[in-house]
Amino acid sequence: MKTKNIVVFASGTGSNFKALHQAALKKEVPARITALISDNPNAGALDYARDHGIRDVVLPPSSFGEADGYLQKLQEILDRESPSLIVLAGYLKKIPDEIVEKYKRKIINIHPALLPKYGGKGWYGIKVHRAVIENGDEESGCTVHYVTNNYDEGPVIAQARVPVRKDDTAEQLAERVLKQEHLLYPKVVRFLLSHS
Repeated sequence: MKTKNIVVFASGTGSNFKALHQAALKKEVPARITALISDNPNAGALDYARDHGIRDVVLPPSSFGEADGYLQKLQEILDRESPSLIVLAGYLKKIPDEIVEKYKRKIINIHPALLPKYGGKGWYGIKVHRAVIENGDEESGCTVHYVTNNYDEGPVIAQARVPVRKDDTAEQLAERVLKQEHLLYPKVVRFLLSHS
């Protein structure tokens, strides 16, 4: 199977980015991550990209005087990289509508809950896991979905489920969900690239 280009967006440590890169190195995913884009100059994901020879681009939207400048720069980068798939790995900024439209069904995201539960603007990280526990849910998990113009509302591609234990803390639940994310995301990327 031909190796295809992927661009990853990450705002934080980028653990899903790392898991995906490791899967690509082991040839479990027919992909080459050609660039990492981050809105956060202090993102841990950037250190990993630099250590592994992956082009990194720091692109804080606030550093552009107007939204058009940010959009134009983003389009330039994506045109240059020519990705078969754009993978969001803990990216907290909204992708501009024009990019979503241009790369329709080529941008995916992973969310640490079973969407449509606990999705939408502001729902990310430990906040999600706290809400799951506070609401007494018996299971949680993660969801890979296509990115659309609204946060976490795109069609679901795949989910992985984990039981919520009676004595779980949000941190313990987060850790178990994250393990599933690291397994699920490479599988979904492999499937999508195999069928594109």
